[in-house]
Amino acid sequence: MEVKIKKCYNPKAEIEFEPNAFIQELFGSMNSVLKHLTELKPDFVEKYIQHLITRIKNANASLEKKDGFYDFLANEESFEFLDKYPELREVTREFFLLHMNPLKKSPNDDKKFIVFGLNESKAFRRISYHRVKSFAELLGKDEGIKLFTKILSRQIEESMKKRPEPDDITVTTRITNAIKSWCSIGMADFAYAVLDEHMTTFRFDSCFAHEALKDFNDPDIAYYASCYGADIPAFNKGRIICIKRSQTLHHADFCDEMYWDSRVHDNPKMPSLDFTKKIGKE
Repeated sequence: MEVKIKKCYNPKAEIEFEPNAFIQELFGSMNSVLKHLTELKPDFVEKYIQHLITRIKNANASLEKKDGFYDFLANEESFEFLDKYPELREVTREFFLLHMNPLKKSPNDDKKFIVFGLNESKAFRRISYHRVKSFAELLGKDEGIKLFTKILSRQIEESMKKRPEPDDITVTTRITNAIKSWCSIGMADFAYAVLDEHMTTFRFDSCFAHEALKDFNDPDIAYYASCYGADIPAFNKGRIICIKRSQTLHHADFCDEMYWDSRVHDNPKMPSLDFTKKIGKE
């Protein structure tokens, strides 16, 4: 059994960031939430929007604006549902930019800035936190999460249709690409064990998903806002490379995460937490 350890966590890792492209991508995510909310619970939309705007405004008020970061030429895309709420669009844009807190302009491209990878993670994970928190505060935690789960399931299904897995994908390819990405932004310290050619399990000892949200001291909502998507049935439905885990850093000392090829293994049992805890330590 092959075992490897990666010490990649670095909250000061610098990455290049193009504000407009990032903002449009996240606007798309917000637009998707509003689309499905409108379809599922139309009478609730206005109340939800106003509550979310208030949460985002309060968050923005606590952050310092960095001069010179707003003076780029924006190429704003149109979004059917988000465009109905210009105030939400504007406070969301400000939220993203304030959280990025750029270090300097990129020497390679005048449209880009140098930022910490952790700040990029904070920008998109914290807006997700506020979206989920608004559901929980307005509907109660249980009902709010039920509605959020329906919306998230629809988003996952849409994403799979737009970006299906290639037929020749393998677990090795999937995790090799993931590790390269994780380490390039300083996202995590982790160890992993290759159980066989078609199944690999990880232990994450640190991760941006947890670091970006831990200051809220709200582990349940932090989990739903960041990691939950991979734990609901819609995520693995129709996938070749599937994922499962039994705990995350929001509630435990480490996160366990297993990848397997569904063409070879039929919903395999995860290794014990004791096994995962010892990966790379013996």
